[in-house]
Amino acid sequence: MANATPLVKLPKVQAHRGAKGIRPENTMASLREALDQGVRWTEFDVKLSKDGVPIIYHDQDLKRTSGIDELVKDYSFDELQEFEAGAWFDEQYRGEKIPSLEEFLLFHIEHDLHPNIELKPSDGEEEETSRRVVELLNKIWPKHLEKPLFSSFKLKSLEVVRDLAPDHPRGLLLYDDMTGWQENAKRLECSAIHLWHKMYTPELVKEIKQAGYVTATYTVNEVERGVELVAMGVESIITDFPGDMIKALK
Repeated sequence: MANATPLVKLPKVQAHRGAKGIRPENTMASLREALDQGVRWTEFDVKLSKDGVPIIYHDQDLKRTSGIDELVKDYSFDELQEFEAGAWFDEQYRGEKIPSLEEFLLFHIEHDLHPNIELKPSDGEEEETSRRVVELLNKIWPKHLEKPLFSSFKLKSLEVVRDLAPDHPRGLLLYDDMTGWQENAKRLECSAIHLWHKMYTPELVKEIKQAGYVTATYTVNEVERGVELVAMGVESIITDFPGDMIKALK
């Protein structure tokens, strides 16, 4: 086995930023919809507010979802709560706020959901983001539950998790450059490889599995493509439309 951490058993379907295709991403509305669609695993993004609170947010700046051309890391958590996070998607979601990671995790615990926490740090905050998230998990995540999965494109973020929380499974995120993937996955003691779906071939799936890693892929929104990837041997599909994908892969 190439990796030192126990292999994580991934589900067939993970909800990408909640049910991102039909609700405003990374909000409580999106998370509730994912639950309603029968999802058991969710994938979401975490970065820090100015005062070090882990929050659920993807972008470096607030422009796309809140209409403010400023960096997320320049605002405290309380200040971020003043910004709109739902109306950009549809007016009916006006009033949605940027959630804290604590709020998201408590919902997961209450409803027996499993989190795939993508560490999406603001520039220069790779180490601190991981440290703060691990501290929060140590504080609130029940010891009897399966430990959350960490994933990231940022090698430094995964390195910190490896050192501070070695018993948490880790997934190495990759886009279209596989250079050094085996070396990095081994060094970071990863359990899974999360790769852009257009990169997968049957040969690559076989190579990754033979190296000892579980396979996941993102972001797959056409059910036909999801079926094709599962037929190749990919274990887990991350999608904006989890309900449709669950039905297709039954």
